[in-house]
Amino acid sequence: MAEIKLFPSLEDVFENPTDLHKVVFFPLITVDLNSIGKGNGKVHFITVHGNGDPDEEISGTDFGYNFIRFKIIGDKYRFDGNFNQIPKFEKAIEWYKEAEIVYKEHKDKYLTDAEYTKKEDKRREKIDFDYYFYVRGVINYWLTRDKYIETGKFIQGNAYSNGNSDHEREPYETLGGVYDDEYGLEYLQEVLDELKINFESLNFVGSVTGYNYSELGEDEILLFLHEKENEVFQYFNWS
Repeated sequence: MAEIKLFPSLEDVFENPTDLHKVVFFPLITVDLNSIGKGNGKVHFITVHGNGDPDEEISGTDFGYNFIRFKIIGDKYRFDGNFNQIPKFEKAIEWYKEAEIVYKEHKDKYLTDAEYTKKEDKRREKIDFDYYFYVRGVINYWLTRDKYIETGKFIQGNAYSNGNSDHEREPYETLGGVYDDEYGLEYLQEVLDELKINFESLNFVGSVTGYNYSELGEDEILLFLHEKENEVFQYFNWS
């Protein structure tokens, strides 16, 4: 049986995390590799701010609109990319500060007053869609996390803030085994070719629906171990 932990802290996931990490990276689930027959150690599925737009010009090989790479340091990660290459990163620093203040002062309203949520969403959306989307997504992540810690039930935060479906979500789609989705592999292979990574050198860990954890989240996160390079490779899909 897979040994997992939902919503690990940044300190659990990253070697020496900084204030920059918390603006971009939202840890979803930690998996003990031995429990799924994938060796020793732990890996972490992470939703990443700034991905998803193929029209964004992003340089470097550590981060792209549909992938990210992390070096493995023991049971933790190190991100070797340039934070400033992540789209809208500088703006997100200020958006995150605002989200922290709002959540601290008005968490109870987000849990009980859907009209308050809708009003604030509309106000931000009129100013800047990306601003609205980021703040809403970060607060949604915190709501989902905090209610899971409180209740033990994995329910998307919009059930509390917007009165949406309150069904319990599955923490992951699959763990272990091999990746054999021929349709998905076609697109994944294009990215791997650009990065000069041989698919055969990757060890598939599993897939998670990022959106279940946060409205910032991806529809599908595929995680692979690149053991030769001592790194983790995450590939992102959206509907």
